[in-house]
Amino acid sequence: MRMIFYASLFFILWHNVVYGLLLILISFIKENRISNNLQNNYLPYVSMIIAVHNEEQVIENKIKNIVDLEYPKDKLEIIFASDNSTDKTNKIISEFAKQYKNIKLINTQKRGGKVNAYNTAFKYASGEILAFSDANTIWEKSSLKKLVAQLQDKDVSCVCGHLIYTNTDESEIAYSEGVYWKIENMTKEGESKFYSLTALNGGIYALKKKDYIMIEPLYSHDLCMPLFLGVQRKRTIFVKNALAFERSGTTSEDEIKRKRRMFGRIYSFFFRNISLFINPFIYDFRFFLSVFSRRTIRYLLPFEHLLLFISTIILAKSGLIFEMVLYGHILFIALAVQGYFLKRKIKLLFLPYYYILFLQSMLLGFFDFITGRIKPYWDVAKTTRG
Repeated sequence: MRMIFYASLFFILWHNVVYGLLLILISFIKENRISNNLQNNYLPYVSMIIAVHNEEQVIENKIKNIVDLEYPKDKLEIIFASDNSTDKTNKIISEFAKQYKNIKLINTQKRGGKVNAYNTAFKYASGEILAFSDANTIWEKSSLKKLVAQLQDKDVSCVCGHLIYTNTDESEIAYSEGVYWKIENMTKEGESKFYSLTALNGGIYALKKKDYIMIEPLYSHDLCMPLFLGVQRKRTIFVKNALAFERSGTTSEDEIKRKRRMFGRIYSFFFRNISLFINPFIYDFRFFLSVFSRRTIRYLLPFEHLLLFISTIILAKSGLIFEMVLYGHILFIALAVQGYFLKRKIKLLFLPYYYILFLQSMLLGFFDFITGRIKPYWDVAKTTRG
């Protein structure tokens, strides 16, 4: 039981505190792996692919954002892969396609999810570089150029931009999600400088078309692409100055629903491809350290917390450290409860509750996986669309 206690405590602290601090430290002190000796006139043909389903609320702004990017119009192909949209999304895209000849609409006849839409669009894409975004993500005008420039490096196959949430003052959930992504972006910078990213942000990334991998529709590019590329010793890097903006969900219900769906698909991939998360011999060892520390331990966090809590109760009277950890559990739960009730007054106190919500979403996603309830397609969280 002591071994379970110490192992669980170590993994939780390593993932949530120690490793994250090491990555943040690396991001400050290590020389940037992003090359600054690149050709400024490197402007290959790019296919921008956006998967959409019933996005009539935001699609017009997205189209205007893309056509206004600082990239030669004759070298930018814009492909909207509609996952059988049933609202006015396809009609709006078609109207813009009459005005802009580089806009294409591909509509699937049956819903298959984002990755299925990507795989379909890939067959029509003419670009040397493929860029991917979401319908509600707005790119800074120079971001595409900044992403593409880094793909001149022969060792780099994939690049990920810097996502910023714009509505963190609207609710305690949006605030917490904003804090989470600030930490994620710092750790992404550290991972990139250490060796390679272990996950993407779905709103802004790009890769060389020759390195595109057809992924099962049930999974996601965000997690799978960097890992599959890592097996081939191909790097994914973070481009900090390639900015994109979007809204976070503003209610607990929306965030639980979104994260539950996300983690259901993650657990499906995790347990069916477990070697990618525990085998140190299939990657560069630096990448394995990042994958194990940042992904493997994270996806087991709910179970690590459960084991720690049970072992702490059993061992509470066996020594001071066990008693202190038990009191730590009680204090954390008390802070989470207090944070929930004081969320309108002191948003910082809401973070412990947000962490518990995060673990809850993981468990719900795991339950969906083991009961076969996961699905490849998505439902839009309304509060992320304004």
